[in-house]
Amino acid sequence: MGDRLIDGRFRLGRVLGRGSMGEVHEADDLDAPQSGPARRVAVKMILRHRTGAAIDASSDPKATRRFEREVRIMRRLDHPNLTRLVAGGVTGSGLHYLAMELLDGETLHDLIGEEPRLPLPWVTAVGTQIADGLAAAHMAGIVHRDLKPSNVMLTAGGTVKVLDFGMGRIVDDPDETSLTSRGQGVGTARYMAPEQFTGGQVTPAADLYALGCVLHEMLVGTPPFVGDSPFDLALKHTRETPEPVRLLREETPPELARLVDGLLTKDPAERPDDAAPVRDALRALTVATAGDPRGGLPHWSRVDPVRPVTAAAGR
Repeated sequence: MGDRLIDGRFRLGRVLGRGSMGEVHEADDLDAPQSGPARRVAVKMILRHRTGAAIDASSDPKATRRFEREVRIMRRLDHPNLTRLVAGGVTGSGLHYLAMELLDGETLHDLIGEEPRLPLPWVTAVGTQIADGLAAAHMAGIVHRDLKPSNVMLTAGGTVKVLDFGMGRIVDDPDETSLTSRGQGVGTARYMAPEQFTGGQVTPAADLYALGCVLHEMLVGTPPFVGDSPFDLALKHTRETPEPVRLLREETPPELARLVDGLLTKDPAERPDDAAPVRDALRALTVATAGDPRGGLPHWSRVDPVRPVTAAAGR
């Protein structure tokens, strides 16, 4: 498969990931400027076959339309903290694909696995960049709906990228209701807002709740709620109050603790109106704590999210 061409432009290489409905390959972009090395991209494709299993997602109209929606979403997004689209569409042979910038870095999930309690400047810097990406997406009329540590990447230069809008929602899309079964939650249960479990209207406030869950996990090593099943998690997210982060990590600044508590409010109307003020508050906290001697992670020194935030604040 290494010499396979997609749309006459992208030469596929190794498989980077595979899910139930699609797979992602590393690829060379043959249309990139030829003055330097070939541009490497990530190409996501809807599955047409799977060896040893009767799977052909391309024959599922709803799966195909979801993939087409993801392409429409990516065309709306253009921000340093969001994955950039290179190309996307349907080839002459009917293959649905999405080509994106290929990122070099580590997921936040892997980082938390190495350091369950991240240094405070890292928590606020990663949060700043996530919120900046969400603010841009929300301005474009997009709700992510599946923000979680494995969908956040820290690149080698310290830039944080929000990944995978495959479950995203276009707010003004008339086809949205036909792509989501009524009453069916969309997302990952550990990070879903209460309204996602109850079939309520999912707005940017749901992404902010998920951001609160991610900040909580960066601070204390676990999300606000853990459970044995999605049903158990649904009960906790909709009915229980999470333990305040300052009881779990006493050096958490009061301003940060209040922000996290506010993001985890059950009623979406009581959360911040949008991601921009959350970004600004986290940026101010990053600048205030950037000199903290506990702020470094030597074995992760090549991935430093604080530097881009403090540099932007300085400008």
